[in-house]
Amino acid sequence: MDPNGKVALVTGAGRRVGRSLALMLGDSGCRVAVHYGQSEQDANETVALIQSMGREAVTIQANLEDTAQVVALADTVAGRLGPIEILVNNASIFEKVRLEDVSIPEWDRHFAVNVRAPFILAQAMQAQLTSDSPGKVINLNDWRTARPTRFAYGVTKTALSGLTRTLALSMAPHVQANEISLGAILPPSDISLDRPRSEIKIDLGPSDRMGSLNEVSDAMLMLIKNDFITGETINVDGGRHIQ
Repeated sequence: MDPNGKVALVTGAGRRVGRSLALMLGDSGCRVAVHYGQSEQDANETVALIQSMGREAVTIQANLEDTAQVVALADTVAGRLGPIEILVNNASIFEKVRLEDVSIPEWDRHFAVNVRAPFILAQAMQAQLTSDSPGKVINLNDWRTARPTRFAYGVTKTALSGLTRTLALSMAPHVQANEISLGAILPPSDISLDRPRSEIKIDLGPSDRMGSLNEVSDAMLMLIKNDFITGETINVDGGRHIQ
C-alpha cells in the first residue's frame, strides 16, 4: 500500500518510539493522528514536526484504560481526518511487578491498554473502511514476553501476538495485520536516558549494539508498503530472539 495521503493513527505518539513512527508516517505523506494520554506538550511537538514537513497532523487525547474514550478516539480520527487506514498500536503499560505482587487493578490496567485498546481500535477501523479498502494494522510488541519481573506486561504482550494473528485472518484480504517486536532500542521509561550505558546490564544479542529509532520506523514502513505479509512478527532486536 502506498502510504501517501492515507490516514494513520499512532497511539502513544508524543515521544520515544511513538514519535519516531509518527514522524516516519508524516514524512511518507500520511495524515497523522497523534494520540497521547498525558504527554500533551510532547504530542504537540510531534504534530508541529509533522506540520513542518507540510503534512496534516492533529493531536487527540484519550485514556486507553477507558473503553468509551478508546471508542471516541477512533470516532474523532474519522471525524477530523477520515477513516483510519493505518493503525499503529504503540502505547503500552510496562510496569515492574512480579506475580506475587500483581493486584487485580494492575492486571486490568495492563490488559486494557496493551490488549483491549488495540482490539477496539482495530474493530473500529474495520467498521470505518469500505469492504474493499486497503489497510494496515501494526502492533508494537516485545522480543521477550515471558518476563517474571514485569509479569502482567509479559502476559498481555503474549496476548497481543494472538490478537495480531487473529486480526490478520479476520480482516483479510484487504487489511494486513503484523507486529514488530523490539529489542533494546531505548531504556525503559523508568530508567533515565542519561544513565551511563555501562550501568545498563543487558545482553544485546548477536548484533552487540542498541537498535535505532529509524530501524524501527523502517520496519513499520516496509510492512505498510508490502501487501503480501500478514500475521507475522518482525523482530527488530539485533537477533536476541534466536539466542
